[in-house]
Formats: sequence, C-alpha cells, structure tokens
Amino acid sequence: MATYTIKDFKKGDRVYHLSNDEFIMVAIEIHENANEISCQWIDKNGEKQCAEFMPEELGKTEDLRLGIYST
Repeated sequence: MATYTIKDFKKGDRVYHLSNDEFIMVAIEIHENANEISCQWIDKNGEKQCAEFMPEELGKTEDLRLGIYST
C-alpha cells in the first residue's frame, strides 16, 4: 500500500490510524502548511475527541473495503 500525502486527503474523509484499522475517524481540517490532518471521533464514553495526525500515519477506510491493508 502506498503512503498517503497531505494532498490525498479532503475534509470529510473517513480515515483510520495505521496502528489500528478498527479506529475510524473523520478528517475535519487539512493543514497543508503544517502537513497535518485534524481528525475527530467519538470515544467509548460518547465524548467528542480531536487530534492532529501526519498523513503518513493514516489510511482511508475505502482501502479497507478494497481489502488493502497496511503492514
């Protein structure tokens, strides 16, 4: 699987962290100058969480549907 770059993401993309493909987040902001993507998710307690990730840390959920997994 190819590594994504910042240009490959847009707001609203459903993404996952490469360390855990069951942890689904939504890209809510793309920060091209900082090479970071702000992602949001709801934790186990129902609380909204947000964090920034580098594009190299993320995969797109569409890859999972196609059977493309990171290793």
